[in-house]
Amino acid sequence: MVQNIILLLSLVLFTLSCNKNESINASPNILVALPTPPVKVKNTNGEWVVYEMHIKAPSLNKVSIFNANTLQLNYSDFNTRENLHIASIWLPFPNQGWQENLMEHVFEYIDNQGNTKHHTFNLKIENEYPEPISINFPVPQGVWLAEGAPGATSYHTRAIFPYPDPLFDSTQQGYLIGNNPQRYAIDYALLVDGLPYDGDGSALEDWYCYNLPILAAKGGKVIFTEDGIPDNQTPFQLDYPTDINNATGNVVYIEHDDGTIGTYCHMIPNSLLVEVGDIVSAGQEIGRLGNSGNSFAPHLHMHVLINPEHKQLTKYADGLFMESMPYTFSDFIKLGNLPPGYLDENPMTPFVPTTSEVFTNVIPSESDVIAF
Repeated sequence: MVQNIILLLSLVLFTLSCNKNESINASPNILVALPTPPVKVKNTNGEWVVYEMHIKAPSLNKVSIFNANTLQLNYSDFNTRENLHIASIWLPFPNQGWQENLMEHVFEYIDNQGNTKHHTFNLKIENEYPEPISINFPVPQGVWLAEGAPGATSYHTRAIFPYPDPLFDSTQQGYLIGNNPQRYAIDYALLVDGLPYDGDGSALEDWYCYNLPILAAKGGKVIFTEDGIPDNQTPFQLDYPTDINNATGNVVYIEHDDGTIGTYCHMIPNSLLVEVGDIVSAGQEIGRLGNSGNSFAPHLHMHVLINPEHKQLTKYADGLFMESMPYTFSDFIKLGNLPPGYLDENPMTPFVPTTSEVFTNVIPSESDVIAF
């Protein structure tokens, strides 16, 4: 994958089983909180209820999720660091809605004395959710790889910018570990004749998307920009260390009329055509696609943020400690899939279309190849 994210929680996989009929013992050894309420996501694989759970427990095995005593999901693919765990939950949304408006989560964990325990956490869900906002594509027409697009295992879904220390949420009586502004992000790389570059891809100019215009996906007001961060000159490697002060490279934040914020990352230095205070229209060029920041190959990383508290972006890292929201596109054609992490391959196997399916009012799924 194009490593344009900071993933500071290591992955731990558990495959233990749980019997729904076992006794459930609540315990102060485990605390659960959500950074944002559940939302509805519509991608090329279906409709989903999506939410993230932050869990503090000595050792966590799995969570079994039930609705009306019917098992919906056994989940064990936590991101874990010491006693902190994150679960990225994607539940298929049923055509007729849920039988009950509570989703029961049964956590199996190991307490401080080494005993296997269970803890029940109930979450309110809805049979109707607001439809995601619709935006335009932020790149010119063509055939594009939607690397890291939204899905249960996408690296964007599982990214987090952790707080220095977990924050206790007194309302939820649990700890919040950090923010994920990139949960529904897409990394765009243009494909020509099935490949993202000409020759061996060793120069930035070999990449078909490099220096293409970046377009505002939705109109609004420019509220933050950063420029002058150099491009990494050699694809597949970084020229300089990256952290929360330069990870997204040269970047533009555009606040929309509904309060959401479009974020455009990794632009070519000195290519930005807008500045703070400018009013831009959907489709307007705002800069050029580059390879700055924590980027291992030319691409555009774009996502949409929510800002219910009307936070001001005054310094570079501010946008990394906000949360993201899903969105859709009015129409595109899905031509097939590439393996996750395709842009890490060197050399790459050319993409060969396997379908030509028209989608409307959804978002691409992880590693879809699309035309628009």
